[in-house]
Amino acid sequence: MLKASALYMVIVIALVIAIFSSSLIATAYYYRLEYQKNIRLGKLETNLHSGISMVLSASYPANQNGLEQRVDLFGEQNDSLLLRKEKWGIFEVGTVRSFVLADTLKKAFFVAEECTKDQTALYLSDEDRPLSVSGSTQITGDAELPKAGIKEAYVDGKPYAGKKLVDGKITDSSRELPKLNQSVLDDLEKYFADSLAEQEEIRDTLINSFFSEARIIRIPKSQPLISNRFIKGKIVLLCDTVLTIGENTELRDVMVFAPAIVVKEGFKGSCQLYARDSVVAAAKTVFEYPSAIGVLRKSDNGQPRIELGSECRFSGVLFSWERKRSELQTIISLGKDALVKGEVFATGFVKMAKPLTIDGRVACNRFIIQTPSTLYENYLIDITINRKRRSKYYLSSFLFDRKSPKQILQWLN
Repeated sequence: MLKASALYMVIVIALVIAIFSSSLIATAYYYRLEYQKNIRLGKLETNLHSGISMVLSASYPANQNGLEQRVDLFGEQNDSLLLRKEKWGIFEVGTVRSFVLADTLKKAFFVAEECTKDQTALYLSDEDRPLSVSGSTQITGDAELPKAGIKEAYVDGKPYAGKKLVDGKITDSSRELPKLNQSVLDDLEKYFADSLAEQEEIRDTLINSFFSEARIIRIPKSQPLISNRFIKGKIVLLCDTVLTIGENTELRDVMVFAPAIVVKEGFKGSCQLYARDSVVAAAKTVFEYPSAIGVLRKSDNGQPRIELGSECRFSGVLFSWERKRSELQTIISLGKDALVKGEVFATGFVKMAKPLTIDGRVACNRFIIQTPSTLYENYLIDITINRKRRSKYYLSSFLFDRKSPKQILQWLN
């Protein structure tokens, strides 16, 4: 006869076998779920990259109304994308969502143009006068200059100290600056004419995703000041009077439109500032890449200007524009020891305080340099303009209409 303990042992062994078998079945089940999840994730990532390539293609235009477009990649109803590309100041912003049922991957990014083929460091309109260089001036890169050419000059008893007047190819410029992209300018003009945006008091922190609709906020005329604020994302700030941006304010990716804008010392951020009359940035302000400051002239009154104070650091695009050349042309003024990495374009004058460094490209009708004793026109004194020192990863704005391939300027999420 079997002992009673034998039955107990059989039950224990059966229980162990059952637990082990159940574990194997559960492991196989969850392994299959994870495997299927990884397959879906890989498929979503592949579709996401396909969507990004579509948005970057020249055949995919920016949508003026900002609506998302649904795309079925293979017509099988299981590879769906939501695409959107719209203008954001002098750049474009793209969003891509790849989804299968409840699984979604998404990316938002700024879009800009390649500019590696353009090796121009300096463009000076031909006004029948030469460009004179003195002191420690260095021009590295190609230069388009008046037919009168470039020459050395003595200023304050100091000769030109360099070995080459231009370290690059010299060609003749025309009497006019290259045309800017009018459609980009027209889109900026629409914000100045916006009369529907409602006034709103901005909280300490304001963030709006680029997957959402743009928030357009009008700053009250009674208090045209942004101070001690953090503002980021798809936000447009409008003001009907002179707007002051305080030193304790940080702006990220937002656009600002006002008749005039004053940026206080200590400001640091990356944004786009546009004005009718002037944008004045105090000393030691820092504008990180990709920033933009533009003045768009509307009337013949005054002399619209952009002014960067001494020791400013600016990375991006500085430009002034007027439809027709006036007697008092627009002016971009760069302070002593300022550093600009990017592009400076003035449909008028560029005024410089020596010493000054521009890593990139500058284009204007005339240069102005003020010394304690004299005002010099079309002189460069202790000025460094170096196209080769600008980063090879720098991307330019559609404002300059190069018709170059589009690339991702910055990820936004």
